[in-house]
Amino acid sequence: MAKDPAILAHQEWLGYVQPAGLVVSIPALVEARAFLNRNFAPDHRRFLDALPTNRDGEPIPEIPDFPAFARAVLGWGPDDLWGATGAPALPASLEAPLPEYGETLRPNYALREFEPKEGANEWILLVQEQPVGCDFDAIAAFDGHHWQASSQARFERLLRETRVPTGLLINGRQIRLVYAPRGEASGHITFNLPDMVQVAGRPIFAALDMLLSAERLYSVAENERLPAILANSRKYQNVVSTQLAGQVLEALYELLRAFQAADDQTHGELLRTVLKDDPNHVYAGLLTTLLRLVFVLYAEDRGLVSTDPVYANHYSVTGL
Repeated sequence: MAKDPAILAHQEWLGYVQPAGLVVSIPALVEARAFLNRNFAPDHRRFLDALPTNRDGEPIPEIPDFPAFARAVLGWGPDDLWGATGAPALPASLEAPLPEYGETLRPNYALREFEPKEGANEWILLVQEQPVGCDFDAIAAFDGHHWQASSQARFERLLRETRVPTGLLINGRQIRLVYAPRGEASGHITFNLPDMVQVAGRPIFAALDMLLSAERLYSVAENERLPAILANSRKYQNVVSTQLAGQVLEALYELLRAFQAADDQTHGELLRTVLKDDPNHVYAGLLTTLLRLVFVLYAEDRGLVSTDPVYANHYSVTGL
C-alpha cells in the first residue's frame, strides 16, 4: 500500500536534518495538520530576499539581524519578539541565576502568547543568539568564574529553569529548535542556512516555515500549534515504546515456547543442566538476545552499520 504523500514529505525533511533526540514525530505533525507547503518557490524566494548578498547578487547564508529575519520570513509581528528594538523588555522571570558560578543565564529574545490563559505558560519560546558560526555543542572558552559548558547545555539549563521548554539557538548560519521540557530528555533539530539556500534544500526551509511561522505559533487551533505538536510527539513516542515492549515480550514468549518444545523432544536433556544450576539463565539469555536484535535493527535502519550488499542481503537482521 502506498504511503500518504504527507508522511513521505515529513520523512524526507526529517531525513535531511537528522534530529538529535525526540523533537517532533510524524503522527503528531499529521494530527496537527502540519504539512509542508509543496509550492516552495514563493516562500523560498522570500527567504532568499531576506539574506544579504555578495557582489554577484548571490545570497549569503547568514542572518545578520534575527528580529528582522523573523518578521520578513516567518511573519512575526514587530511587537511579538520581546527584547527586540521597539518591543517590550524581557522580564526578570526569564533569567536563570547560577550563584555557584557567579553568572546569570538569560535569552536575547522571547516570544509571548497574545492572551495567555490563566495558569498556562505565557511564553512560547526563548531565543538565544551566539556569534556567527559558533559551534553549539563545543564547550566555550570562559574564564574560571563561569560555567564550562556548551551553548546547547547552557540553553537547555535556561529553558528548564525558566520552565519554557522550547527555544531557538541562533548563530547566524544555523537555527536550532531545542525542546527541553523539565524532567525529560532534550532534543533538537538544526536547520542549516547553507543547505536551505540551495534548491535541493527547499524542503528543509519549508519545514522551518511550517514549524515557526506566525500562523503555526498563533493562528491555528491551540492543539495544532508548535507547543502542542512538541508535547504530543512525546506522547506518541510513549505509545510506540509501549507497543515495542509488547512486541518484544510476545517474541520472548515465542522463543521460550520453542525452547520448551525442543527440550521436550529430547526428553529434558537439552536444558537439564542449565535448569538445574540456574533456571533463570534461559529467560535472561533470550531476553538479552532480543534486546540486542532490537539494537541492531535500529542501527541498520539508521544506516549506522555496513550497507555493503553482502552484509545487507546475507548477514543483516533486516535481510535475514
